[in-house]
Amino acid sequence: MEPTSVTAQDQRRAGLFRPIALLLLGALIMLVTTCFYLLSQMDSSARAYEKAVVTNSWQRTVDQYGEALRSLAHQSDAAGHFARGDGRWINQTIAAPLRTMTGANGITLRTLAAGVTPAPRTELTDDSVALVLTAPLGAGARTNTGLMIEATIPMDPGLTRQFADHHHLTNLRAVPGAVVPKSAVGIPLTDYRGQTVAMMAWTPSDPVRDLRARLPAILMFFLSLFGLAALYFMRQSSTIASDLIASEARARHLAFHDMLTSLPNRAMMFDRLRQMLAMSRRYYGETAVHCLDLDRFKEVNDLLGHHAGDELIQQVAKRLTDLCRDSDTVARLGGDEFVILQPDTTAAGASHLAERVLKLFETPFELEAGAVEVGVSIGVTIVNNPEIEPAEALRQADLALYGSKDAGRNRTTFFEPDMDAALRMRRALETDLRLALANNGLDMVYQSQMDTRGHVGAMEALVRWTHPEKGPISPSIFVPLCEESGLILDLGEYIFRKVFEETATWINMRVAINVSALQLRSPMFMAMLTRLVAEFRADPSRYEIEITETALLGDDGTTRDNIIMLKQEGFSIALDDFGTGYSGLNSLKRFAVDKIKIDRSFVHNLEANDEAEGLVDAIVKLGRALKLDIVAEGVETEHQRDRLAACGCNNFQGYLVSKPMPASEYDQMHFG
Repeated sequence: MEPTSVTAQDQRRAGLFRPIALLLLGALIMLVTTCFYLLSQMDSSARAYEKAVVTNSWQRTVDQYGEALRSLAHQSDAAGHFARGDGRWINQTIAAPLRTMTGANGITLRTLAAGVTPAPRTELTDDSVALVLTAPLGAGARTNTGLMIEATIPMDPGLTRQFADHHHLTNLRAVPGAVVPKSAVGIPLTDYRGQTVAMMAWTPSDPVRDLRARLPAILMFFLSLFGLAALYFMRQSSTIASDLIASEARARHLAFHDMLTSLPNRAMMFDRLRQMLAMSRRYYGETAVHCLDLDRFKEVNDLLGHHAGDELIQQVAKRLTDLCRDSDTVARLGGDEFVILQPDTTAAGASHLAERVLKLFETPFELEAGAVEVGVSIGVTIVNNPEIEPAEALRQADLALYGSKDAGRNRTTFFEPDMDAALRMRRALETDLRLALANNGLDMVYQSQMDTRGHVGAMEALVRWTHPEKGPISPSIFVPLCEESGLILDLGEYIFRKVFEETATWINMRVAINVSALQLRSPMFMAMLTRLVAEFRADPSRYEIEITETALLGDDGTTRDNIIMLKQEGFSIALDDFGTGYSGLNSLKRFAVDKIKIDRSFVHNLEANDEAEGLVDAIVKLGRALKLDIVAEGVETEHQRDRLAACGCNNFQGYLVSKPMPASEYDQMHFG
């Protein structure tokens, strides 16, 4: 792998690992933060709960102490013992039970005059904290009447230990003042005015102590897990980065290369041409652009299938690549179109390369379906102006390519400035043809088909165009122009409309109408034809559709369906120019052809050699064996007619029989 690729892979790995690592690290930080937050919340909640529990418990405990004091002071003779100062009885009967109950030492008791019984309160005595309780003295005592007993219970370690043990508190103590010691919590102890004079403080419990103690281990576990995940993703990122780099390389390759041949496509070809032109500006060299188009490629596709066509394209690409220099660029534009860019060359060098390419195609191509022979037409432009746009250079080579095709194919044509003028004329002719179709500017003529007895049984409808400035334009010029410009369907509809209109009153006369292979390949063809049949109330049995053998090549589903529907509608089928194409017995039977027409080239050669007569004789015998009608085209002499009749062909069409004439010149009586 190249260093740049390694760097790209490292950068991609880092680019992938960095966000993943940051994501995992962020998740870990969030987890730790959440843990500490939850622990803090648990601490706060636990302390608040503990303080609420201790407050309620202390209040209940004080209430219990007060209830116990009231019970002890309620004895009927308690007042007498206090009046006599009976310390022994007071100690044993009241003080001792209170000490046992509270756990406090040094409890003092004293009597008070009648008055309002004060609520339990906390007082400070000699910097010590004491709980003060009061209760009525004696069985007959009433509130605010009689004597009261006041018990001062010091909150010494005995009392706090007993309370702490009962409620599982740690280091419980009563602290003077309103502030608890550090690291302790407490609840306020108030005097009779409700002011805090002391705090009952204790060390708070720690319910999450174990969890906090285990937290470092938990964090270490997650850190280890993070490390393992990071290591795993680092290892995976290498694979992912490699896959992405390979995927991007494939995407770049597909963006600039042809999928079938892996040759540069149109985009890369233009990029290479720009580079070559830039080099030409710098070093004053010339660049040749070769446009190549395979001859008879469509026949290979139609006869052998698209798989064979793809295989042929691949072999052509390989031959061209092997032939050219490393500095040349061989590109495929699509279909059977190729381009060769030849930098730093001359007209002689370009001509030499083109001749080598032509010679390259003299060797048949060995496909899985068998050997095939195809030619190549080449158009070349020599770019000596480095300021020219790449698209213009390709256009010039393409114009030269059309010149090779028009001149008979399998040859090389160099671009000349006059070709632009010819193209402009062609475009102008196309515009005029569109206007002619729109303004009823084309005419129909009809040529008779006659038998040996002189009986006219059919007419062939032929389209003619007389240009207002250029005069008559041959169908061999404007019909292909319609096919190239997409006007062929419009022309077909125009012809059907004119023929149906002009022959509506003809009696006992069949009319043949030519239909191109492109028309038959259109899904809209039958819809157009049935619409016109209904519009003109035409009888399909009076019309036959002439198709060429090219229309029967391959296995085009739309063509097959259209021919089947033509037969179902009542039209008959005539096969034009028979013997010049590739139709076989299977095609004649499958499409239920009614008539075959012997091509004029065979008729013309009857006077030149006997081989043509043998071919005509074979065609006639084939037609008779299949019970087909047979017509010979292009019959111009009596000798041709006699030779055809000797072969068994008794129906003729040509200038010997009749020249094409408008429908208006035919007398109605001739059709009876």
